[in-house]
Amino acid sequence: MTALRIDLHTILSPSTFSAMTSQGFIYACITVVTWGIWLTPSEKVQLPNPQTRSFYVSVGNLFLATIALILVGPEKLSVDLFILPFLGGVIWAIAGMCAFLATANIGMAKAIGTWAPLNIVVGIFWGMILFGEFLDSGPLSLTLSFMSILMIMVGILLIVFSGQSKGETEQTRNVKAGFAGAIAAGILWGTYFIPTTYLARQNVEVNDWVTAFPMAVGMFAGSTALVLWGRKRPSCKNRSDYGRVLITGILWSIGNFSMLLMVQEIGLGKGFTIAQLCVAVAVLIGIFYFREPAPGSKAAKWTLVGVAIATTGGIILGNLKSGM
Repeated sequence: MTALRIDLHTILSPSTFSAMTSQGFIYACITVVTWGIWLTPSEKVQLPNPQTRSFYVSVGNLFLATIALILVGPEKLSVDLFILPFLGGVIWAIAGMCAFLATANIGMAKAIGTWAPLNIVVGIFWGMILFGEFLDSGPLSLTLSFMSILMIMVGILLIVFSGQSKGETEQTRNVKAGFAGAIAAGILWGTYFIPTTYLARQNVEVNDWVTAFPMAVGMFAGSTALVLWGRKRPSCKNRSDYGRVLITGILWSIGNFSMLLMVQEIGLGKGFTIAQLCVAVAVLIGIFYFREPAPGSKAAKWTLVGVAIATTGGIILGNLKSGM
């Protein structure tokens, strides 16, 4: 019994934490912030359909990835380095289509509440199966990892459903199709970066700034196919709207770059789990900038509780050491 006893001093000791490097912390902050604010510039832009927003995200991402490739040297990109990241980009585009199906049928709150926790589970699953993450952890690290992941998932669910509006609950069409789309989005968005990460783990000389380009090409190809499938021109009402939707894509791209770098620093399972804290940033902007829900309301208070819980879980997870 004494061997299994864990006291507070052991849990809070420096040997248990301090796993995240300063670089990993910076990448995590950039990912969470940019993925939390990326929709803000184009929030009020009216687009013909959801596929159009995805298309402009892919255009902005391709623009930034092209600049990165030019800076590091196009000669570093080969056919072997192109195929897997390109596949990841196509997976991202398909996930976007599934997400649009989900939000159209069950509303944004239920859709995010389904795919965000599933993103975490899938990311951890791939990390364990492909890269052996968490498998070398001791009982204390496993326990704290499980608790912190659970806190993040509970926090995200509390954030999403406490801010749910009446309009969203009434806006249901095909519930089965909606949840099927949300589940598919959760699995695919938890998988799209696996080809690139796998390639980097197999070849230490792989440059994330180089492989981001074929991923961007895959996203663009997939998103273009979705726009053609929707049979509507990807046009905006005002010229200024084009710049706003492109900024949205560039912000997402910055988050994607930093997420890939973060995964290399702290691991796939931890990295993608922490990335989901972008939901907390998004709702804070919703409360204090768009006033949805209104600050001081019951929904806003419960949302902030969810933010606190999820953030605490993310801090714990990001700073855990393996082997404890």
